[in-house]
Amino acid sequence: MRDAYLDTTGYPLLGSRNLGNALLAVLVPVPAILCAVALFHWFPSDEIPPATGSGGGWDADGIAATLLARPVLTANLFFFVFVDLAFFAIALVQRSSWLIDPYWTLIPPLLAWFYLAHPLADFTPARAALAGVPLLLWSARLTWNYFRREEWRFGLREDWRYAKMRRERPHFWIEQFAVIHLAQHAMLIGLTLPFWAIAFRPRELGVVDFLSAAGAMLGLWIAGMADNQLDRFMRANVSREQRGERRVELLDTGIWRYSRHPNYFGEQLFWWSIAGFGLACGEPWVVIGTAFNSCVLAGVTFMTERRILLKQSRAAQYADYRRRTSVWIPWPPRSGAGQGP
Repeated sequence: MRDAYLDTTGYPLLGSRNLGNALLAVLVPVPAILCAVALFHWFPSDEIPPATGSGGGWDADGIAATLLARPVLTANLFFFVFVDLAFFAIALVQRSSWLIDPYWTLIPPLLAWFYLAHPLADFTPARAALAGVPLLLWSARLTWNYFRREEWRFGLREDWRYAKMRRERPHFWIEQFAVIHLAQHAMLIGLTLPFWAIAFRPRELGVVDFLSAAGAMLGLWIAGMADNQLDRFMRANVSREQRGERRVELLDTGIWRYSRHPNYFGEQLFWWSIAGFGLACGEPWVVIGTAFNSCVLAGVTFMTERRILLKQSRAAQYADYRRRTSVWIPWPPRSGAGQGP
């Protein structure tokens, strides 16, 4: 069956391009992981400089001590070298920034591992589990959803926003380093800052921890339900087209009846709940990354809706849908507007 999201004609599942990109996706995190492991084992466990130390010197031991003493700085440095620069180089060669999309779902668990596996980490195991298990479930859900949508193709297309800018801006090959890679850097490092607090600021468990865990699981459930309903809707439209029937232009049933972007709402609920663990650890400043991500997603929501309204076949229906339906937070539809199909 032709995929509900894209046409995979000319891109066979076992073709050299797909297998090559799959191998690239597997190998690309290896250097960062090896460097982190080497750093963590640089000193004998009983000779590691204290986390509050200033490190020292510019020799290998001094640099290692400084990197160990400043885990957030080190995470940013690793991200810049192994994600920003490496993914940018790959994008220049392939003329596509597709690789950041699957790694959006994989980098947060890797960053959480970096903090929790750090030799100077001192955390409450129960809190790490309450935050870590939902994060792994989040990663598994989004990874599955991404490849389900892509029919298990690696690198067939890039995000429509980047593709649009690539078509319209003659010098986008230069701009993309800031527009794509540095922006993703700020978002992903920012979203995972609560795991730094979990790893290095141990406190007794409290009500906030359990509320945060419950909120994270609720966010996962909402986002997963929304994604599954959207997937069934898209695939049903493909079947309609194959039968020569008219496609349905608007999904306004299920949870989509109560929110125009319930998947976005689930994501936001998940990450703000993860930020709650930072509050429980006494580090409220870590929510800055979550707040930045919310601002970016608000912009993405605006861009997505503007794109939908440009399609004349569904513009009127969607305009009515906007009048009666909440943007993010699921809420009973407003009365006084026409009903959708």
